[in-house]
Amino acid sequence: MELKTTKIESETPKSAFSRDTLVEVTGLSKKFCKDLKTSLWYGVKDLIYGYTGNKSNRELRPKEFWAVKDISFTLKRGECLGLIGHNGAGKSTLLKILNGLINPDSGKVLMRGRIGALIELGAGFNPVLSGRENIYNNGAILGFKRKEIDAKLQQIIEFAEMQDFIDMPVQNYSSGMKVRLGFAVAAQLEPDVLIVDEVLAVGDLGFILKCFNTIDAILPKTAIIFVSHSMPMVSRICSQIILMDKGQAKFQGTDVSKAIDLYYTRFASNKCNVVFDNNTLSLKKAEVINVSLLEGVPQVHWSDDFDVKIDLELFKQID
Repeated sequence: MELKTTKIESETPKSAFSRDTLVEVTGLSKKFCKDLKTSLWYGVKDLIYGYTGNKSNRELRPKEFWAVKDISFTLKRGECLGLIGHNGAGKSTLLKILNGLINPDSGKVLMRGRIGALIELGAGFNPVLSGRENIYNNGAILGFKRKEIDAKLQQIIEFAEMQDFIDMPVQNYSSGMKVRLGFAVAAQLEPDVLIVDEVLAVGDLGFILKCFNTIDAILPKTAIIFVSHSMPMVSRICSQIILMDKGQAKFQGTDVSKAIDLYYTRFASNKCNVVFDNNTLSLKKAEVINVSLLEGVPQVHWSDDFDVKIDLELFKQID
């Protein structure tokens, strides 16, 4: 999990960047190339353009595509933005730009305060060092002094449930242990902006519940950017939402239920050609016409019930 603090110099007057606004993104775009050799050649050309003082090409060139295209939003303290979309929609690329891991081709990112990010499993941890040593390293990256980390150390260890393994090298940790430690550091040190990718899916149910209880506790004084394919999780904590597709925002706003309905609609035309008939597996075709929640998207908690309506067109009569 990448845990870092980002300092970005703003060209905007202080009055335009309100006190409670922690994240402001304007016209953010990033393009990639599908071919390695072509990408390297474009990179050389862009370096030459930059060295000579000319602007690099902002339009798509052959074999290029937009991974992120013209994304804009603001996020204040106490707000949570959900990013949803299918795999490859551009969510993780957007998070890496926000966290300073890659540079955008155009647009501007303004952030205020300490930024904690859990983007990739194990990122930000030195595998040779122990869990305890990594806590101090990540705390220092977030801008905390050693005395401040000392005061939080026991809470972090207990939250991560790592009492017996905190002095073991991180390279010997399981995926779940890395997630627990990474989230514990990010949450207990209370950054101003918390960026969370799909890494929480690695944790067990008990720890996920603990994470969301912690998010509820820190949200009033934190801005959170949350990426997940679990719509109940998204509907539970997000006050804003962006549905991404091919790098663009197909829906953006505060109507989380509508965005989730649109997300499910994208998969409504999927076809299945496998059915069971008389205890044998045969190939038949059926088409999903529509999937909808009967009462919109409620605030779903674990073990809660909700009704889903699925309309099917069958090509085989069922008795």
